[in-house]
Amino acid sequence: MYNLRVVDRIRTAELVSEATRLPFIVVPLFLLLGYSAAGGSGLLWGALCIFLTSGLSLLYLLHLTRSGKVRDPRRIGREERVRPLWIVAGLHASAWLVLTLLGAPAVLRAVLLSYVLATLAFALLTPVVKISLHAAGVSGATVCLLFVFGWWGALAAPLLPVVWWARSALGRHTPPELALGSAVGGGSALLAFFVLL
Repeated sequence: MYNLRVVDRIRTAELVSEATRLPFIVVPLFLLLGYSAAGGSGLLWGALCIFLTSGLSLLYLLHLTRSGKVRDPRRIGREERVRPLWIVAGLHASAWLVLTLLGAPAVLRAVLLSYVLATLAFALLTPVVKISLHAAGVSGATVCLLFVFGWWGALAAPLLPVVWWARSALGRHTPPELALGSAVGGGSALLAFFVLL
């Protein structure tokens, strides 16, 4: 016999975790920030950012999964993460360079730079600690929205405790791992926006 409330709690936590994976966060983030910076043409810049970050990263993950270098793409173990994180950091740095050379809006370049900084931090910290990428993604996106929209951006802030709850309920992260992820994501966004805006 199983407890229906526990099953519902776990299922809800799984749905929250799935919905707050970085590829799902970046789509509305880049499109919204692109539109706010440059209207209709900003949407095209945002779409290019999505392709160069999440699009290429997902294609790389597909390659890793098919080649057997990653067993489960939804639960990548710490030992499987380090090399891919360096590759993804390189992809993000290349995306930032391309968008900079093409003259993309500064706000999108700032988001890309925050991704570069955060992914480098993940690559450096992963051998030592299991960092929460979900918490990093949500806190980074919240900081970006605060910079661009002021206090209206704070509407995204309640998502962070929901992510903390979900990742804890699933047993994927401890509070220190979630705090570190939040600090890396939010701190990288703060630094990138201060440097570029």
